Amino acid sequence: MSEERDARVAAAKAGEEGAFDALVRPLLPRLEAFAYRMLAHPEDAAEAVQDALLRAHQGLAQFRGEARFTTWLFSILTRVCIDQLRARRRWRWDAQHHARVDPHAPHHDVLERLQAQDGGFEAREHIAFCFSCVSRSLPPEEAAALLLREVFGYSNREAARICGVSESVLRHRLSAGRLSLQDAFAGLCGLVRKEGVCYQCEGLRDQAPAARQGSPLPDLGGDGDSSLRRRLAIVRDADLEGGRAAALHRLMFRAVADTEARAGRPREE
Repeated sequence: MSEERDARVAAAKAGEEGAFDALVRPLLPRLEAFAYRMLAHPEDAAEAVQDALLRAHQGLAQFRGEARFTTWLFSILTRVCIDQLRARRRWRWDAQHHARVDPHAPHHDVLERLQAQDGGFEAREHIAFCFSCVSRSLPPEEAAALLLREVFGYSNREAARICGVSESVLRHRLSAGRLSLQDAFAGLCGLVRKEGVCYQCEGLRDQAPAARQGSPLPDLGGDGDSSLRRRLAIVRDADLEGGRAAALHRLMFRAVADTEARAGRPREE
């Protein structure tokens, strides 16, 4: 931990006015991005971040500096997100397809957002959106491990510490999660090729004005492992939170969540 961060932690522990806010403010964008991608819902993500910050503030005296402050804070947020997901239904791997055929989904609003002057489409952002949707079909612990390791770039050691497990358990979760993602994306992209699913890259891009269709669709072909690696590289770099299609994807996350809530699937055990 840097000397400056040490000083900020000490000031926050001492109860100095504004010290905790100053300590966590630089970390907020990363915390918000993690919760957003983990929960696949803007309001749920905002609630999770606020809950985690409250817990961190109340438990600051327990922070001993054995891990980096960022790691400690992420461990709190990760637990909040996992608890939130376990209290809800896990999404179907093809949740976006079900949203496409849901008569209650806001299809007109999606089209309006695509064609708005400040809207449009960006395939790389949509691939990141799709990754979060499919990740909601995984056990929350696997989804957290994948997001921390593959998207946010934590080492196995750091990710395991954040998740509160051994490195061997983390590796098992990563392996299981990758295999599930490979199967899901193979099936989902097969649906796109067969039916032209409008909640996927090609259909959405075609609905946007030519000047706001974004970059060409990247090639994600190949065997499952190589395709997933290319997909993950795109997800890491995509600006899902603030890019060209950010408002579109906030709308779509809500739409898919609403469709899944109506599906009546069993909750996590």
